[in-house]
Amino acid sequence: MYTTESYTYQSTHNIDLHMTLHRANANRKHVTILYFHGGGLLYGERDDLPQVYIDQFLKAGYDLLTCDYPLAPAVSLDVILQSTFEICMYYINNHQDVFNLEDQRVILFGRSAGAYLALKTTDMLQKQANITPLAIISLYGYPGFEADEFNQPSPYYLQYPKVPEQFIKVLESRHPITNGPIQERFNLYLKARQEGQWLHYLQPDLPIHTYTVSDDALKQLPPTILAASTGDPDVPYRLSKQMSRNIPKATCLTVYGDTHDFDRNTMDVTGATIYQQILTWLDTI
Repeated sequence: MYTTESYTYQSTHNIDLHMTLHRANANRKHVTILYFHGGGLLYGERDDLPQVYIDQFLKAGYDLLTCDYPLAPAVSLDVILQSTFEICMYYINNHQDVFNLEDQRVILFGRSAGAYLALKTTDMLQKQANITPLAIISLYGYPGFEADEFNQPSPYYLQYPKVPEQFIKVLESRHPITNGPIQERFNLYLKARQEGQWLHYLQPDLPIHTYTVSDDALKQLPPTILAASTGDPDVPYRLSKQMSRNIPKATCLTVYGDTHDFDRNTMDVTGATIYQQILTWLDTI
């Protein structure tokens, strides 16, 4: 039986960021995995990780902290990144007093857009706070938004019916939100990728290369395990392979198929197998 607890941190932008702590009860590693969900930074929920994978981490002795971040376009990419940086610092600085956990060591874990946040936030932690996480787990992630596929209409998403403009107007909130169920907000991402206008919705304040985890920054990252599908129609597989060549202690797990989020279908053993490989790898670092 595992326990879950809820916490809230108010960011410097006055946004309430909620967290769910899944606490391991046995074989404790005294390491906390901070998880960021996917959804193109436009939709998603912190508690979207299937229970079967949560159980794998907890049985291995890792605590798991799933984290909110505000969603675009109500906030910019800059605010999103500042929020993930702050929530990591909040945990590290308060692991004992607030969370009642003995060790401040963290692993950053993300899926898709969440993997980008894990990578970029690690870069920020290193440069701004001289803190390096123990490791990074990147599932079908990317280092930034400069890939051609992200800046032109997506052939994959053009197969879907075109999203009418009025649907998007209903979804665009003036107030920051941190919880965006896929059933309600997927059309935002779909329209952004259909039109090749993803960055328009992310509203970056600076030139786009500013938000990329550069090759030099990748060379400074801690041990990282990446996994992606060869035929991923959403995020090119080559991005994970390229990152793995630049990160000094990197392992890249390859899934042969054409699915983006290969771990979504828990009836397929692929996801559980990859997570077990991740746990085996973590034992070696």
